[in-house]
Amino acid sequence: TIRKFRTRVSDVKQFAARDYEDALQFIIPCLESLLEPTDDRIVHDLLFECCTWHSHAKSRLHSD
Repeated sequence: TIRKFRTRVSDVKQFAARDYEDALQFIIPCLESLLEPTDDRIVHDLLFECCTWHSHAKSRLHSD
């Protein structure tokens, strides 16, 4: 579930894990085709890796 942010994401000083997850989920479609194709691919891959890392960390947390 994506929750509504109370403030702008750039103003948030301390992210909770759920806030980080929500930001990752909504930033990918927001940045799609915003940059040049080569830069867009790099940013998209980086965001995908961040989502993957977060999901692995979350699954490890729940499996311990």
